[in-house]
Amino acid sequence: MPESEAINALLRPTEVCKVFVELRYVKRNGERKRRILAVIMNVQGGEEACVFILKRRVGDAAGIFEILPIYTDFRLSVSQSKPVNLNDVNRQQQGRTDFTLRLSSGSREVKLEISALQSLQPVLVELKRLMAVAQQRGYVLDGGTHNWVQFYENSRKSASSALTQAEKYNEAEEERAQSSLPNPFINLDSSVSGGNVKAIKEAWAAKELRAREAKFVDFESKRMFVGSWNVNGQPPSQSIAPWLQTAEEDPSLFVLGFQELDLNTQAYLYSDTTKEEEWSKAIEQALKSRGKKYVKVASKQLVGMLIVLYIDEKERDKVKEISAEYLGTGLLGMMGNKGATAIRFRYYDSYFCFVNSHLAADASMVERRNQDYQEICRRIVFNLPSQYPDFTAYTHSNPWVASYYDSRHSAASSIAVAGSPTGPGKNVTTVFDVDHLFYLGDLNYRISLPGSDVKALVSKGDIEQLLQFDQLLMEQSAKRAFNGFKEGPITFPPTFKYDIGTSRFDTSEKQRTPSFCDRILWFQNPLHTEDPDWAKVLWYRSCMDLTMSDHKPVMALFETKVRKVDKERFTTVHEDIHRELDKFENESLPDLVVNLNMLEFGDIRFNVPVTKTLVVENKGQVLAQYRFIPKPDEKHPCKPWCYINPPVSMLLPGDQVKVNVTVLVDNETAPSLNFGVDTLEDILILHTENGKDHFLSISGTWLNSCFGNKLDALCQFVKPVREWTMEERKSILDLSESSPERDALTEDGAESAEGSERTIHDHEDGLSPTPPKPGADNRFSLPFQLWRVIDFLFRFGMDIDNLFTSSGDPATEEYIRECLDTGAEFDVSVLLMDPDSEPPESADDADDDEADDEDGDTSRRSSTTDSPTPPSGSRTPIEKRDSVKVDIDKLLKDNPHVHSQTLVGLGSSTHILPSSGTIPRPRPRGRAVAVCSMAETLIKFLDSLLEPVVPDGMSTRCIQEGYLTYVAARQTVQRLPSTNYNVFKYVVKFLRAVVENYKGRGELNVERLAEIFGPALLRIPKSLDGSATNSSESLAQFNTNRGPAVSLANKRSSSGIKYATVSTGKSGQLAGKVMMSGGTGGAIGMTLSGTTTPAGSTANLATARSGSGNAEEVMIRKRRMFLMHFVDLANPELD
Repeated sequence: MPESEAINALLRPTEVCKVFVELRYVKRNGERKRRILAVIMNVQGGEEACVFILKRRVGDAAGIFEILPIYTDFRLSVSQSKPVNLNDVNRQQQGRTDFTLRLSSGSREVKLEISALQSLQPVLVELKRLMAVAQQRGYVLDGGTHNWVQFYENSRKSASSALTQAEKYNEAEEERAQSSLPNPFINLDSSVSGGNVKAIKEAWAAKELRAREAKFVDFESKRMFVGSWNVNGQPPSQSIAPWLQTAEEDPSLFVLGFQELDLNTQAYLYSDTTKEEEWSKAIEQALKSRGKKYVKVASKQLVGMLIVLYIDEKERDKVKEISAEYLGTGLLGMMGNKGATAIRFRYYDSYFCFVNSHLAADASMVERRNQDYQEICRRIVFNLPSQYPDFTAYTHSNPWVASYYDSRHSAASSIAVAGSPTGPGKNVTTVFDVDHLFYLGDLNYRISLPGSDVKALVSKGDIEQLLQFDQLLMEQSAKRAFNGFKEGPITFPPTFKYDIGTSRFDTSEKQRTPSFCDRILWFQNPLHTEDPDWAKVLWYRSCMDLTMSDHKPVMALFETKVRKVDKERFTTVHEDIHRELDKFENESLPDLVVNLNMLEFGDIRFNVPVTKTLVVENKGQVLAQYRFIPKPDEKHPCKPWCYINPPVSMLLPGDQVKVNVTVLVDNETAPSLNFGVDTLEDILILHTENGKDHFLSISGTWLNSCFGNKLDALCQFVKPVREWTMEERKSILDLSESSPERDALTEDGAESAEGSERTIHDHEDGLSPTPPKPGADNRFSLPFQLWRVIDFLFRFGMDIDNLFTSSGDPATEEYIRECLDTGAEFDVSVLLMDPDSEPPESADDADDDEADDEDGDTSRRSSTTDSPTPPSGSRTPIEKRDSVKVDIDKLLKDNPHVHSQTLVGLGSSTHILPSSGTIPRPRPRGRAVAVCSMAETLIKFLDSLLEPVVPDGMSTRCIQEGYLTYVAARQTVQRLPSTNYNVFKYVVKFLRAVVENYKGRGELNVERLAEIFGPALLRIPKSLDGSATNSSESLAQFNTNRGPAVSLANKRSSSGIKYATVSTGKSGQLAGKVMMSGGTGGAIGMTLSGTTTPAGSTANLATARSGSGNAEEVMIRKRRMFLMHFVDLANPELD
């Protein structure tokens, strides 16, 4: 699972991951652990954010390791690691540059490390932006914000058992993963799913077979000679007998690796075996004097690298399934001047792999050598023999083989393996899928000391002191390369570099530092770490007698255990295991228990998530896996307003997991609930693999909302949305279908000229100077909720900085939505109150408290309020806060930018009776936050409409025909249905007022407003060629398919609005005299600064057409130009 998916699986739908990066967490003892730093933000406004430090293994889900909320005291610092002192053997070699990132929030502090600073750059940019937001909004601990973090804090606290349990869980996963294979000695990656009875049986049988290996296997010790030599392009002019005959004993195998066999540049282009033949003859000539006769059974050459295998002729038939591969890591990461050749074979019933490698040269290329090693281990794979259809069949026939997954916590931990190279369905094996792995060659790791110091230590014979500065040993110690490999004790002098023909270190002008470049290592089998005789080196030497190269050859004699399987005993053990397994299966079945079978979510409001938790416990004796499955004839396990986390999991016996079920109604799901097509009721099916299913009933009460509604409906009913009856809600769709104006729409979405005239004249007073009042037909000319929001913004927001570009406060927005849905008046005194002000005590309040005490009867007080009754003689914080009244008249008088009248000049009054009941007031956040919250509410309201202000069927025509001139744009909007036209005209009038009256910081010019409001007013059709589906057809189809599973979300085109984070920038900066089309078709002169006019946007549009050719980008530009015509003060207002 990629990191992004793992992080998203951890989050609720109300939070998103803004950016993440992989780095290392530095513990207090200096130990480093791989971690993921993720910046998480709540999407409900306010830009409240946290830093999550996540712990994860390859294939596993992410777990929360640490949480640092971004308050005003959040701090970060980046510093470069101190220079490395080579005299300190515990330090990393010089040249490696790491950067330290320190983060703190309150008392919490973490130290992290990363090598690539450029990878950290996006995280730093986002953190600094969010820190600025926290400073601006005054986010502090216990300040009423970041409440959503508590959910993850609880998860993190239970993660001490959860993270501790993760180790246990992962081990169980590894064992469970065997269920996909019948092989007892293969542990697959934990992401592999067992999922059925047969797989679980095979997993247990595999584990038992590995545990009982001694009952059917005999081991025999075999000796083998391993040698490596960089011959510097020289032919075998000397006898190599001194090299091969130093083995006093006669080994069973000879494995020899050569480097720089051919330095001719043509060798890179053409395959030539001449050099191999020359050296094979020299080897065979040297082996003739041995007591045994050896035969060549395998070889592989890549340019100058050659590996050959010779075996005792008597055991020739014991070597089978031979496979040889090579990999180039030289120039361009693929040329054969550097890389490796490798041989893999079966010897009796054990598998061997020998890798002959030549890594990058130069003392400073440590990182490149590490990278080459990792590439070789990751990319060299061997094809399976033809008798095995896949890796599963191969491991079934060879149950003793150790695997890459057994090795991943040692060698593979330093190898960045993106995915499983072996597993079910794969037909290859890696270098680690063996019993014995040897790595030899010119590895080119140097000694990090001056050449004179090295020679001095060599002359003293102080090899131990010299090895303290050996780069390979330092990289192994830091676990950056060759982790898990062992090497015999080095008692010989450095093998590089010598004057050719001598045993004298390099005396040329370069005078290369003597180093142990040529090495022979073997990998410690993770299944036999406690067996010292599994593989051991008898001696490790160099041959100083051969002088024809600038390197000296190295050699080692090993003694290894070789497996011999007794097939009859193996069959007997296998049958015993399956008899035990059958008995176990009959006695044990999965048994999952769910603590609840019904979840009641209560009242559900628009965009307010509500979460309930289930506890699923495994009370059986076996592993149990569950997943939520769809009901018959459905594709998804739950309705679109329901979210389940985690939807699938596996539990060990006695374990339990908490399942969070969240109900969140948003733009996509609100319409079907508003119109009574769907209800907040569903049945979840929790399916247990090989067990019984659990049926969970979830229900909630949807509180009808003006968000996700229709403009016609909001104008039709002269009462709060919350008080609409179910019959009225369901009748909305019928009204939409029978609307005369809908019938007047032509195929292209436009009305006839007669319909257009009727619309304008019948509603010429649609934009009333006072709140919209019911007309003669007892309906509003435009939604009363829209008027309330715009009226508040115009009166109190014309001097607020960054209007429409700063996010609001989630609690304030929820309060605003509740007022709009219930018809309750905004408590302006609370909305505009300074958050730092202290609510004063009043004598009247004290008298009221005493009166209540004297009366002794609190039933009357309780009957008139929904709040709990406070103790006698005291007042709740909410009562104290509500007792503070803001002097609105003084505010209007003292602030010249606060308007005492509505948009068109008259005072506000209401003509809609509010719903019964009280609304909890929000915590005062100040006028700026209240205005920004109201602005965000306005955009969200417009974007949530089932049908946008400009219907989908007309949006293409409006954009395509109306973007060039004001006259054309005006003609297109005059064809809108009357309600849509009134709303469009009213919103545009407000935007023109913003252009004329706005005094805050953060320029809101014509183009910027068109960019912000364009997506909410006109949605780009999914089909950019103008063939968008007519809105009336969508409504008709929706009405035809009324049913609980139907969602209006499928009928919408997403506007793609990002609330309160609009980052449009400033388009081309123009200054001076510009010309644009006026309302009468003539040219009107305007003086603009920092503004792009429709004429200027036309040039940009031409560039976009000729450049990227992106049809959607062109439509977005046209939409912006279309709307700019109406907002531009140089053009007349709509009629």
